[in-house]
Amino acid sequence: MVSGIMARSALLWLVRTLVLCSVTTVHAQNDKFVYKFSSGDMVCKNSQAGVSCTNPPRSAMNTAGFSPSHHNIISVNADGNYALGFETATSGSVYLSIYTYNPSNKSAGPFIWRAATSSGVHVQVPAASSLKFSKSGNIELIDTKGVVQWTPNATGLGVTEFQFNFRKQSKAIAGNMLLSNQDHQVIWQSIPDVEKNSFKFDMQHRPDMVCINQRQGVQCTPPLEYPMHPSNGSDSHRNLISLDINGLHALGFERSLRGFYLSIYKWSPTTNTAGPAFWRATTKGANVLVDERGTLTFSHGGALELKDSRNKLVWTTNTQGRGSDLDFNLDSGELRLYNVERSIVWSSAWHVRFF
Repeated sequence: MVSGIMARSALLWLVRTLVLCSVTTVHAQNDKFVYKFSSGDMVCKNSQAGVSCTNPPRSAMNTAGFSPSHHNIISVNADGNYALGFETATSGSVYLSIYTYNPSNKSAGPFIWRAATSSGVHVQVPAASSLKFSKSGNIELIDTKGVVQWTPNATGLGVTEFQFNFRKQSKAIAGNMLLSNQDHQVIWQSIPDVEKNSFKFDMQHRPDMVCINQRQGVQCTPPLEYPMHPSNGSDSHRNLISLDINGLHALGFERSLRGFYLSIYKWSPTTNTAGPAFWRATTKGANVLVDERGTLTFSHGGALELKDSRNKLVWTTNTQGRGSDLDFNLDSGELRLYNVERSIVWSSAWHVRFF
């Protein structure tokens, strides 16, 4: 009799557990966190004690805790994965950022994304600001006065789901936020695969990235979290920056009889063929050559530096201490360096030649 009652109790507990799981609107897997906007509004407010959310999900959003400089909103308790959170900017203000986070020592890596204005300026808000997940299918960064300082403007676009990738998946970018509709079509993402066919690189907040010209293709260290050249190129045109779309421009090492030029050219990945170069790195009007294992450095100091295999500097944009961000428009083929005020300090368009 007692054993029968216990068995029925266990069965009822199991049924209740299954029902709760079936209606849970949020789940965290090993590689991503998903939130259904049908749950209703959720407001996550930053404070000295960390981030607290109204109407929180049943499953944990933040298992990695926080550090004095990075208050995580969404994280997983494993080193080397990505977190979404409030990053200290200056005393009393924060950015909404995505970065790697190690709970073992409560340390964060450089950010890979920050909420920014349409002109690319990173948005700073008071430290006690909030991130709102709205039932309308939008997310909003709201300051202490209740004013929306940043949003992807997804209201009315049929968004039903928010996803944050803790790590790289088979077809997903690590550290990416996505808003999608009920058909799982992506309406907005923080790090797009293609954003107006433009490649962006934050030089100021990253260490030097060195890209080596070698026979098997260009290898960059440390590598980016998002693709630089899904179309690797050919032995005659080794792409540094490209997209896997025909007819767009690429930046790469172009082979000649005596070595390699740093060039911009049109590229067609389906046939592995390039059009003629319309820009090359030049010094005093002469095209600059490097050999096998020559390098292009995206300098933390804000300059591009081309060196041969003996580490001799042969060309530079001469923007050290002035450059902050790089933008390569794959439609027009223009490569630009901006300062922190988003003014252009160098452009390949100032030096265009057809060869």
